Amino acid sequence: MALTGDLAQLHITDIIQLINSTRQSGTLTVRGERGESRIIFSNGYMVGANHLNNSVRIGSVLVAMNALSASDLKSALDLQRKAGSGRKPLISTLKQMGKVQDDAASRALRKLIEITVVEVIGWKEGTFSFDTDAIAVSPECSYHPGEMEQEQSFDAQMVLMDALRVFDERERDRMAGAQVPTDEEVYAEVLPSEESSMPTAGSVITADILGLSDLDQLENMIPVKVVVPEPFDPVEIHRKKVREFLPGFPQDRQDEFVSYLKKAMEAAAPDGSRSRPVSRSKAVILLSSDELLTHSLMTACRNDDMIVFGITENSEIERVMGQCQKMMIMPVLVIDTPDNSGSGMSEKELDLLRGSVRSSYPFIQIMQLISYGNDLYALSCIRDGVRTVIPKPSLLPDKGQSVTEMITFIESLRSSVRCMFSDPNMSAAEGFRMMRDAAASLRLLEEGSDVPSSLFGFISAEFGRAILFSVSSSGLSAEKADGLGIGQGRGQKPNIVLPAGGYSVFDEAMTSGQVFYDECDDELLKEQIYSKTGEPLQKKVLILPVKVTGQVKALIYADSGSNKALPASAEAYEVLAIEAGLIMENALYRGQLLRSVKK
Repeated sequence: MALTGDLAQLHITDIIQLINSTRQSGTLTVRGERGESRIIFSNGYMVGANHLNNSVRIGSVLVAMNALSASDLKSALDLQRKAGSGRKPLISTLKQMGKVQDDAASRALRKLIEITVVEVIGWKEGTFSFDTDAIAVSPECSYHPGEMEQEQSFDAQMVLMDALRVFDERERDRMAGAQVPTDEEVYAEVLPSEESSMPTAGSVITADILGLSDLDQLENMIPVKVVVPEPFDPVEIHRKKVREFLPGFPQDRQDEFVSYLKKAMEAAAPDGSRSRPVSRSKAVILLSSDELLTHSLMTACRNDDMIVFGITENSEIERVMGQCQKMMIMPVLVIDTPDNSGSGMSEKELDLLRGSVRSSYPFIQIMQLISYGNDLYALSCIRDGVRTVIPKPSLLPDKGQSVTEMITFIESLRSSVRCMFSDPNMSAAEGFRMMRDAAASLRLLEEGSDVPSSLFGFISAEFGRAILFSVSSSGLSAEKADGLGIGQGRGQKPNIVLPAGGYSVFDEAMTSGQVFYDECDDELLKEQIYSKTGEPLQKKVLILPVKVTGQVKALIYADSGSNKALPASAEAYEVLAIEAGLIMENALYRGQLLRSVKK
């Protein structure tokens, strides 16, 4: 089934969230004046993309990331060409040649999906279609989503949040008069003639193209067919979901719930615009196996500047928390009633879960849902530090008011979450205080050369282990280390040198000048640092570049060491790095001015 619509009526961010919340699979095609882009979904997750008219390819992304050389790319393409019909996907070929790492392949795919979303976010005019019958892997064939077992997929909500942030930054730079390079310029094809002639450079890059799935072994192929698009009616999608969620309810009660979702979906922005993208600066993690609740809360919160992550297993909390930390936000955790909390944990198990989450994230706000009449458990939750306890009604077909009560409950839940975000929590307050005090100390320094060392001191105190690197054309050289048991004697430098030129998160940070705060399996990190210091308890690391006159002059690495808890947000450190760079620039200009006066 293919559905089509107009971007002037429904913005791309709303379409993506609707596909995600309803766990749809298929190909979203967006067409505008500049051409056509596609995003591939499997069960609501993003698994592939085709950037505007195939103008950015996976090989170019890998080369731009320093994960692959142009000569190795050419060799792989030549090998594919000689293989004929027995050719393997590009990344499979590169991996067979030993030229690319799994981590680099995953990052390249996510980057390709992200820049595709960023491109279409700004489109105010155009059309879109969503084909639920097939996922296109190449121009020659398609596979039904149900037959795919993707080993690599990305949370659509998190990719959307990243894309909105990048879009906002680009628009801000453009408004300031800065020249913002296009994706085609940043990821320019290094071998355009060879790549464009390759049959593997299909119209869609997926996890299969990256060699991260078993798509090649599938036997049941669905031939590409011409379909007549149907009008895209989001209300009809909600109606189908409500029929699934409330199968025993009378039609008028189902219609009542659909009407509520329709009103929540159509709520306009403050200025009445439906074509302006809205940045998401808040997040909710909902641990629940109740699909109706998850779908409803995602829909209800769509205009509240927040994204809802629906998870069904408590083991997923750590993953989503890590993604939120990367985006420098502290989410609200909402836990469903014991019988609906993911795998159906008991009250005692939920108590242990909340305690574990709090030990890792001391400042997180937690909301617990309880069954009607369970007052004793409500008091127990509040005693354990739960911020809010809300009773959840039961949906029973023979109870006439149950749908109305559920709508009232969802709106109360939504209002409570908004109140939590309007009340700054301790994490934000502590972060701002730390940033204020640290920035004031940095400004007191007279020598610019002292700034990186001072910034390093603030960060090492928060993380447990840290290394200060100086940057040169040949790579990174460690100047100081703390908490690692190396290079901490007077005048002693750590024996850690990271060469430039190969792919690593360090090279990526030096090239982009952007902070990295995420889990990392980088080979250079393992070989050059962990081999000497041992691995930290958590894989998440901070890599913070300090730029002076547009170039990275120092870089700070930090991890948790033997501690489980990590700082909730890297935002304060990024701001401090910017402040440090400006202070060093001022010191540089001041020195130049003094020298010119003396002359």
